[in-house]
Amino acid sequence: MSDKILFQCDYNEGAHPKVLERLVQTNMEQTPGYSEDKYCEEAREKIRKACGDDSLAVHFLVGGTQTNVTVINAALRKHQGVLCAVTGHINVHETGAVEACGHKVLGLESPDGKITAAQVAETYEAHIHNDSFEHMVQPKMVYISNPTEVGTIYSKAELTALSETCHKYGLYLFLDGARLGYGLAAPDNDLTLPEIAALCDVFYIGGTKVGALFGEAVVIKNPELAQDFR
Repeated sequence: MSDKILFQCDYNEGAHPKVLERLVQTNMEQTPGYSEDKYCEEAREKIRKACGDDSLAVHFLVGGTQTNVTVINAALRKHQGVLCAVTGHINVHETGAVEACGHKVLGLESPDGKITAAQVAETYEAHIHNDSFEHMVQPKMVYISNPTEVGTIYSKAELTALSETCHKYGLYLFLDGARLGYGLAAPDNDLTLPEIAALCDVFYIGGTKVGALFGEAVVIKNPELAQDFR
């Protein structure tokens, strides 16, 4: 093993050794594909239990970019866009994947990678009171990353305020959890997984960046989104 520790990205190792061991143990089993196997169903039940909500829809996708694109494209109509911090992953990285699907990313200025409920309210009010609003991209979703792209995390109070504002204006709240494991383990974090599940319309638990071989678990609370996602 090298004595160097590299910090370029989250992909310097393949997977946690226990993941590989379990894959070897189950390698010759024959199971249905497309997440219809018993292991995916067991994972769904474990996630619902950890979130404290048996009604949650849980789907598995291969990576963060694919998850962001799939969730946003399933949730929005073609004239609708998604609000996020200017530093947000869907705005800065992912090579314009969301916009390639026809949904404009509406960036909000942020000094710390986070956006506030007040910003969301101000932006939405400005849109609906604009004389030409019908000619403009309609904000319909709020996208946040936790942790953010600059390493900050949302507090329970901040996420609660965002959730209440989104519900007030009929906006979906989507939390990118590609690095959620880091956020939940942060010393100053005061959010729990059940609280995130209750406050967000949809979020995902990232596995690719925290030791899984690959994969993200999309967790959907909003029944309307759950239906569209199918």
